[in-house]
Amino acid sequence: MFTLQIHFNIPCDVEAIGEIRMNRTLLTNMMIVLLLSASLAGCTGDDEKESLIQTGSSTVLPLAVAWAEEYEGADVSVSGGGSSHGINALLNGEADLGDASRLMKGKDYTKVNCDESGVRSDGTASEECMGVMPTKWVVAFDVLAVITHPSNDFASTLTYDQLYSIFTDDNPAVYWDDVAGLEGAPHEEIQIYAPDEASGTFDYFFEEIIEDWGDETQVAGTRLESGDGVYHPSADDNVIMTAIQSNEYAIGFLGFAYVRENADKVNTVSIDDGSGAVEPSLETVADYPMARPLHIYTDANAANSDAVNGYLSFALSDEGQAVCDEVGYVKVELVDANLLSLQRAALA
Repeated sequence: MFTLQIHFNIPCDVEAIGEIRMNRTLLTNMMIVLLLSASLAGCTGDDEKESLIQTGSSTVLPLAVAWAEEYEGADVSVSGGGSSHGINALLNGEADLGDASRLMKGKDYTKVNCDESGVRSDGTASEECMGVMPTKWVVAFDVLAVITHPSNDFASTLTYDQLYSIFTDDNPAVYWDDVAGLEGAPHEEIQIYAPDEASGTFDYFFEEIIEDWGDETQVAGTRLESGDGVYHPSADDNVIMTAIQSNEYAIGFLGFAYVRENADKVNTVSIDDGSGAVEPSLETVADYPMARPLHIYTDANAANSDAVNGYLSFALSDEGQAVCDEVGYVKVELVDANLLSLQRAALA
């Protein structure tokens, strides 16, 4: 059951209409015509808006939701599912915009039976796949944060070597006091709660700590691949956050936007890549070793490219970039002003 309210602006003599006495049959017929007209033409014009589908990275998701709510040029349907899902949906023609917190890779092409050589090392496409010509856009920057339980006072700073010992399958540390150089660590088992393999956050993190990640010469696998049950994967960042809050000896990693919302519930770990320890924050993005670009991939061949580009233009406008600050991400201009100018020019 539903209620339909229709408001009309009819260029007629209203007083004359009020004087007309219509029988029930005539009134019913008029209502049918009016309802059909409203259904087909749209009384408010909203039905004329283009519909866009945006899906993918859970890291990009808060930004995408905020942009979709503010953008008036199209009806944008937004969902998560991970970077791999976003890119795959674009290649399969199931989405107009594929969100990714990592670069597109050759494996994304091979998943849909395209040649992996069609993807360059910088995440751009050199050839079409499934009739789609992916185009990469950098829409914001994110800080990846390693987090622990709020009572953890022994892992406030971790080096890349220590992260390698905790998170990889190369002779991994079972107990916290197995981690070399970690003074005061207890003899308690390490538990990891972090993104799953479909997540761009997963890829980015391991690309940072494992040499030759994704190549045949990759020096180690992930703790998840070891099968020792220590790494508990999830596609839901809220599940990860809750698990670490509830487990005194847990550790994990997430995009900083989620961490900032729960800053009083977890500890953030300063990271040392050999250049000195830096705490994750929006202010330290230029020096923090785990800062990364966030992407939206679109199809250059799309029939609705004007609508897609209109949405992207909004996301990269001053108004759209201001949303980055509100949600907890870094505006493109603060990291690479030239890149922002080039992208805006390409959309003009």
